[in-house]
Amino acid sequence: MYQWIMLGITVIILGVLIVRKPFWLVPFLGVALALEISVTWYPQFEITNWTLEPVTLALLTSVAIILAVLVRLIIFQELRRKIVVVLKDPLTVILVLFLILGAASVFYSVDSGKTINETGKLAYLIILFVSIALLSSKEKALLPLHAVHFTALALAPLAFYEGFLGRAIWETANLPADVLGINVTFSNPAAFARYIILAIAANFVIQLFARDKGTKMICMGALAVLLAELALTFSPAGILTLFIVLIIALIIIPERAAILWVLGLGLFGGGLVLFIRPDIWESLLKVVQSFAATNPFAQATLAIFGGNFLLGGGFGTLETTQPSGPIFTIAAELGILGLGLFVALWAALIIRLFALYYRSSDFLSMFSNNNNEYFVGIAYFLWALTILVISHFEGRFFADPTFWLSCALLVVLNLNLEYNIRMY
Repeated sequence: MYQWIMLGITVIILGVLIVRKPFWLVPFLGVALALEISVTWYPQFEITNWTLEPVTLALLTSVAIILAVLVRLIIFQELRRKIVVVLKDPLTVILVLFLILGAASVFYSVDSGKTINETGKLAYLIILFVSIALLSSKEKALLPLHAVHFTALALAPLAFYEGFLGRAIWETANLPADVLGINVTFSNPAAFARYIILAIAANFVIQLFARDKGTKMICMGALAVLLAELALTFSPAGILTLFIVLIIALIIIPERAAILWVLGLGLFGGGLVLFIRPDIWESLLKVVQSFAATNPFAQATLAIFGGNFLLGGGFGTLETTQPSGPIFTIAAELGILGLGLFVALWAALIIRLFALYYRSSDFLSMFSNNNNEYFVGIAYFLWALTILVISHFEGRFFADPTFWLSCALLVVLNLNLEYNIRMY
């Protein structure tokens, strides 16, 4: 009974936001993504022969974002003009082409039912992506970064409680016996580590907008807390992902002090952790070895890819008991055409970041009078990169709303100021 009450309360709150403050739904999604535990708050539904997403706060918020946009598309002519521009954006075009290719694969798929199911999910996520782009504006593009950063810090007391007392509050029965780290409100430690890395990337960019030394010192202290939370996850996937993200951040972020500080502290802390828990080194080696060519899953994927080099076996048809990663999955399911679109997607993201960089000397951000939109673009690019890297270990890429949120904000940052629409 309490689950239906919680569902009713959530629907009322989201309804108020839809009507009064729709732009708050986007940063609220960033908060909701940290509450995977919310799957226990709501009733779950099943339909025979269909795989439904679990009802969580993130799912309900995503639906609210879509509904908020649908209502306003009827009311606001400016929003109808904006959606035309969003749909013409190269990122949107590539994602829609990916959807079309996935839908077309039903005609040759080895399991048409799964292909239809996965195509429906991808269509929903692309609608969410467009909806986020329509609700967002440049002047509020920092809000999701602050939301994720604050939420990750708010979880710190719970993380330290679990880490030092060894008492998980959720999913204790479902976690494998060899899992070492904490998961707090997430389904597993790797998911928590992913969220912490998003918060670390947000912290870097928030520091770029800090004007006074006191604010920067607070951000550095927050960074130390985030690193401590990440260490308590004991997630090899998280450690490797953070290392890769830091290397890219060193290249694209103008002020490198915070990144070098994280690298130095991370190396020291990592060495200390490995000294105390040498078994983590073995787990780390296993993760690295999963990329080797001797990986049986990689060999199976390549066999499927070779069997239908051009088109693959059909969208959503690859079955595996371990994380596959988007590259192997796309190769097996959509062949060389799918891989081509995947490469084009990342090329578009990189080109978008470069475009923001070259425009940065002329555009003064609304957030301050001495910083520019390129800084904000850095954060969302690093978010997308985080999802790409860690999906090779955790098995989520297109299914992660963070990726679509990142792409949507990168589209928004490329729009002219005339598309900052007041919708309330």
